[in-house]
Amino acid sequence: NCLRFQYSANAGLPAQDTGRSLYEAVEKGLSNAPKTFLEKRSWLRGILALSRIIEWHIVSFFLLIVIAFSKELVWGWVYSIQVASGVFWVFNALHLCWALLEVWSIYPGIQVSGTMVSGSVFSLVARYLILVYQTLYITWASNSSGKQFLGVEGDSSFWWWQYMWLSFVCMMPYMFESLFQLYPTLTTKICLNKNDYIKSFLNILYPASRLYVGKEMHESFDHTFAYVFFWGTLIAFKLGFSYTFEVYTMVLPTLEMTDDFVNYPGQSFWRMCILLALRWLPQFLVYIIDMSIWYAVWQAFAGTTVGFSEGLGDIRSIDDIRENFGRAPESFCKKMLSPDAGSRRGSSASFLGTSSNNVNLPESSSLLASDPHRLRSYVNHRLLDVRIQKWVMFSAAWNEIIDHFRDEDIISNRERDNLKFSRFEGFSQGIYLPAFQTAGVIDNVLQQFKRPSDEYAGKGGDVNDDDFFKPVLEDVTMR
Repeated sequence: NCLRFQYSANAGLPAQDTGRSLYEAVEKGLSNAPKTFLEKRSWLRGILALSRIIEWHIVSFFLLIVIAFSKELVWGWVYSIQVASGVFWVFNALHLCWALLEVWSIYPGIQVSGTMVSGSVFSLVARYLILVYQTLYITWASNSSGKQFLGVEGDSSFWWWQYMWLSFVCMMPYMFESLFQLYPTLTTKICLNKNDYIKSFLNILYPASRLYVGKEMHESFDHTFAYVFFWGTLIAFKLGFSYTFEVYTMVLPTLEMTDDFVNYPGQSFWRMCILLALRWLPQFLVYIIDMSIWYAVWQAFAGTTVGFSEGLGDIRSIDDIRENFGRAPESFCKKMLSPDAGSRRGSSASFLGTSSNNVNLPESSSLLASDPHRLRSYVNHRLLDVRIQKWVMFSAAWNEIIDHFRDEDIISNRERDNLKFSRFEGFSQGIYLPAFQTAGVIDNVLQQFKRPSDEYAGKGGDVNDDDFFKPVLEDVTMR
């Protein structure tokens, strides 16, 4: 149907090369076509997008509160673990909220598959039932032992273990997701699997697999380790700081307010709850916000470490600038091009290789076994041509950056002309280096020619051309 429309100024005029009488305008087709994605704009969208961050802050804040109260009230470790196990109820309740928000965001404007609908319904129903039974079990576990519930008699320890086994079931998706984060290659293998049963399983327990992007963008294990180390140290420091200055300082005022409610008659329960909420809400807001502060500090530390290790900014003279600029095309092509760029369909010269070591073994062996002039010709023409192609591609991007600097009035016209690569019609080379890269080179060459002969003469006073021209050929611009 899309071939019936035309996007040009001639839309609506008689057709000459088709059997139809008219080309229909593309706006007519767009007006008649329904929109496939109807976005619901609401503040709930932002909450859904930041659901994982919000969930982490709520869960970690709850655990810090339990640790602070257990220290102040001198709880035993068994009772502390039982109270901290309430975090599983929080996990399940939040997951149910995010699932409801996700259903709200896609229904009814987006067409979804049957497996996705079935997975969402099953996940909502299962999460709700588990949440109900979690609530019952943890409530019965807090009562005195010896009572009978649902025809089963058991003490608090019995019902608490029932709660724990049920919580383990709803925590399985988090365990799998943690494994995927620690070993990203596993995410690619599973998310790209074509098996219908695995896809249905992912629709239920791993909703992010429904996305079309991000399934093959995994990092190596070394990069993952560095990433986990960065966030692990950051989170450990943040939790320690927040526990000391944001959570533990609120324990004693909270106990005093609840003590007043218990010991003094006529106190309103709801008034106490409102006062406690007003006390804890600012602390929770600061707990959420200060993560960005510590992230900026950790980012500065990491950037400084990387800068020192890679020598960023270590440029002391114009020679250093020229030498670093000479390596820029190689780094540019390595980052921006795939490793097999320029070597498709069996070509042996790749854009990302500059030496004969990058030539595949069969071809290099055949060249070495034949005339040596053939090998020299191959290196001079094929590999040198690849090097020039790198400079051409880099020059296009470099000139665009310099033009942008001039449009933003960051540099002047004179500075722009000195920084840009030059192109001349009819000249042998496609591009020529910027003026700042070649400035003063002729003077340096002439100065080398005028140096005393005892600096390059041999033991017997013989003059060798290689020794005489060596300082010139080793210049950054000549290389």
